[in-house]
Amino acid sequence: LGLRTMLRLGELVHLPVMRKTIGSPVDLAIQDLSPLRLRTPLDKRFEPSIVDGVELDQFGAPAAYWLATPGPAAPGVYDPAILLSDQFTRVPAKIGHRPGCFHLFRSNEEEQVRGESMLRPGINLFRHLSDSLDNELLAQVVTSSMAMFISKEQGTPLPGYIQEEDDGGEKIYHQQIDPGTVVYGNDGEKPHMLETSRPSPNWASFCEFTLRAMAASIDMPYEVLSKDFSKTNYSSARAALLEAWRVFTLYRTWLIRHFCQPIWAMVIEEAWLNGRLKFPTAAPDFYDAITLYTQATWIGPSRGYVDPVKEIASTVTALENRLMTYSEAIAERGRDFEEVMEEREEEEERLATFPEIKKATSNDNRTARFDESEERTNVAD
Repeated sequence: LGLRTMLRLGELVHLPVMRKTIGSPVDLAIQDLSPLRLRTPLDKRFEPSIVDGVELDQFGAPAAYWLATPGPAAPGVYDPAILLSDQFTRVPAKIGHRPGCFHLFRSNEEEQVRGESMLRPGINLFRHLSDSLDNELLAQVVTSSMAMFISKEQGTPLPGYIQEEDDGGEKIYHQQIDPGTVVYGNDGEKPHMLETSRPSPNWASFCEFTLRAMAASIDMPYEVLSKDFSKTNYSSARAALLEAWRVFTLYRTWLIRHFCQPIWAMVIEEAWLNGRLKFPTAAPDFYDAITLYTQATWIGPSRGYVDPVKEIASTVTALENRLMTYSEAIAERGRDFEEVMEEREEEEERLATFPEIKKATSNDNRTARFDESEERTNVAD
């Protein structure tokens, strides 16, 4: 949810709060707030230390955050621009060594205090593409619901047909008609049936060009943004996914450092304060080594494979040549090394109870090693 807010508004505002919840092992909870609550009260708008709801210290670092909390209001009455400071909650940036508020955004320039949407550089292209899609869909709807117009060469009305006139006897001109309507014309009117040429022949290329420009503006490959891999091969698809993965890794590392890891440290601290964690007598005090006690390795979802055979073979080659550790290889697949090793040990014990399975597995491994050895001999020759 925080990353989605980052994408739309460029920042997230979450509060760590302590609340008793039945069945929860910890009291720590994270309250998600809309970044639109973060603003300067009307009676403090001329204070130089408060910028866009962020109170800064003498070094320009956040000291507190002003969050609008107007209370119940009738629909349409709530206007955050006219709220006074008594309708705000001032939340310190730090409460002791713990964060009092998570206000996260990626800085793009110096002295930036609020975030900007990731989509901001390409927002004009988004709007133009949206307008183009709406216009094309409207044109298709108008074309598919076009009525039939029958002109009369003589002034006599057809049997059962009444000439449409208003109260003053003036002819009625049809500006809007329902789908499937048959309209009879007046004397001397011979309109022709309109032919549609929508969408235009270059409309698809226009959309693709716009999407490519949008992708470049937000630092993402076109194939990932549009999910269109129809014009790619293995190499280009892999290059696009690797470029996208670089951006995802950047945001993942940033979120771990500024959001996930501090919350994890708060959870471990609460567990220690509640007596759920016990340390040896000779161990250092928790606060003297809090960084070591709360250290963690974060493993996210795997990125998947474009061609599993080629990519697994490259991983095996890297392991054989000591260019990669097993921990790195397993982490790339979204798994933890220790958990995988424990599962392997359990599987080996289980396989030992089924000799026929173990024998078949050994034969397969022996055959694979023999084939690999023979292939290497042929290459050497």
